Amino acid sequence: MKNRKRLLIATLLAALILSFSSMAFGKDFVLGHTGHASVTFAQAAEKFAEYLAKESNGTMKLQVMGAAALGNNREGIEQIQQGVTDFWLISTGLLAQFSKAVSVFDIPYLFKSEKAGLDFVNSDLAMQVVEPLKEKGIMPLGYFFQGWRHIHSNIAIRSPGDLKGVKIRTEPAPIRMGIFKALGANPVPMDFGEVFTSLQQGVIDAGENTFENIKSQGFHTVQKYITVDGHILDPMLIVMSKKTWDKLSDGEKENLMKAVKKTTAWELENAFGNNKKVMEEFKAASTPEVIMLTPEQRAAFREASKSVIEENKADIDMAMYEKIQKFQESYKEEAPNS
Repeated sequence: MKNRKRLLIATLLAALILSFSSMAFGKDFVLGHTGHASVTFAQAAEKFAEYLAKESNGTMKLQVMGAAALGNNREGIEQIQQGVTDFWLISTGLLAQFSKAVSVFDIPYLFKSEKAGLDFVNSDLAMQVVEPLKEKGIMPLGYFFQGWRHIHSNIAIRSPGDLKGVKIRTEPAPIRMGIFKALGANPVPMDFGEVFTSLQQGVIDAGENTFENIKSQGFHTVQKYITVDGHILDPMLIVMSKKTWDKLSDGEKENLMKAVKKTTAWELENAFGNNKKVMEEFKAASTPEVIMLTPEQRAAFREASKSVIEENKADIDMAMYEKIQKFQESYKEEAPNS
């Protein structure tokens, strides 16, 4: 009986020691991304570090390594899979090479409006889309939005015909490349860090991105026009190494998810407004010229790119596509304004 009591006391003491040790030393994590410090999702990364420290009473500390300090996005996700890096912020388009599950977000003109997109990424259905990433060692935690992606170029683009033969940089995702093939352009997959020099040297004629990214990378200094077509409302994910996640206690996971929830709420609240500020800044400066499409002009882009869905059916979860369409049935179609 005495031995049993001693064993119980020893077990409890060991548990307490481990608990206090964890509290004393805490855990250090690293988050990587490729964004410039001025863009909303990069600022959200810093918020995440702040929220995580607060929710864990300082026992979970996060070091943010932005501006591709840890490598490009492909390298970052490989580090996540290996457990070398703990967190990464990434566009779903760049995750398509790791899992086809997210390819549904590459369908052109998928979301009817900013509100439809925001409500969707805050839904349970949105987390179902990314569930298969776990099988690849990638733990999806929550959604951000970079914003609407628009065409930036040195020729005025007001119709699909204006894109004929234009060499345009796209992310290296088959469906995103397919959009511009369907529109008559010559898509060139290229790492984000190579775009400015390629535009400057005439290797490519155009690109497509959000207003924030266009400004932060200086694309507006080497391009004459931005066509507000909003072909993709670009979701991002905050992902975690499954290996790191599996090592966390239940309490740590709870604190982590509280921090994630606060971070995604902050990012989603600010992303569109910050993109709109840049758009208005460009409009006021008249350079680059911001081309606002009429509803009829934007409809022509949508119609010209519809073939992408049929051509990529094998790589798209069509059942999920139908669910997304059904989700936003009651939403009004609204042109992008950021």
